[in-house]
Amino acid sequence: MLLLAAACGGPRTVVVRVSEPGTDSAPAPAAGIGVVALPYDRDSVISALERRAGSPRPSTAALDSLFARFRGPFVAYTRASLAATALGDTVSRLQRRADSLPRDGAEARALATRIAERRGALSALEAERDSAQRALDRARTEFDARGDSLRARIRRWEDSTYQGYDSIVDALVLRSASTPTTDTTNATGWARLTLRGPGPWWIYVQAWDAGDPNAEWYWNVRAAGDTVLLTPANGRHKPKY
Repeated sequence: MLLLAAACGGPRTVVVRVSEPGTDSAPAPAAGIGVVALPYDRDSVISALERRAGSPRPSTAALDSLFARFRGPFVAYTRASLAATALGDTVSRLQRRADSLPRDGAEARALATRIAERRGALSALEAERDSAQRALDRARTEFDARGDSLRARIRRWEDSTYQGYDSIVDALVLRSASTPTTDTTNATGWARLTLRGPGPWWIYVQAWDAGDPNAEWYWNVRAAGDTVLLTPANGRHKPKY
């Protein structure tokens, strides 16, 4: 029945799951991510516009080098901050438990020892976090001093090269007799899309990289069935110029 509806151009449902590496590099569901179903291949449109550009894309080597130098301090601060927050939550939970017990009881005394140990570890983590914050601030100052002008040059080229993109895709949508649709992933990374029209359809997603503020995960995948799994294996890790 689903295939018959698709062949006739009737609505069909496609579920999409998005996963990407978290701050610990392990794949995890990506929540709160916009998922778009398009009745055209946006990559092919972009490639066609780039082929007819009057000049090549400006070199990104200097900006890539800045990105690489910024990434280390950013990751160090993010990990230290998350670790301090997690341990702080543990200390608060233990303290609430201790406050609910008689102070002269054996369990309360044991908890007091654990809390004291963890408070010491928390102080060390907070010092590490604060040091990482200062290093990140220095890296950001260096990045802003050079990065803004380098990014501006690339964006001027993109504005010129991709001029007319909206008109092209509007015409493709009209010709396809299909309506683009969107949804947002839930806490487990799933989104549900109702596709109206014969297609063909592509699932398009851009997701911020949790481990790098100057990069993103990008997918533009043909929706061949009723379930689409978007993972690092079928996505592209791209710098954000």
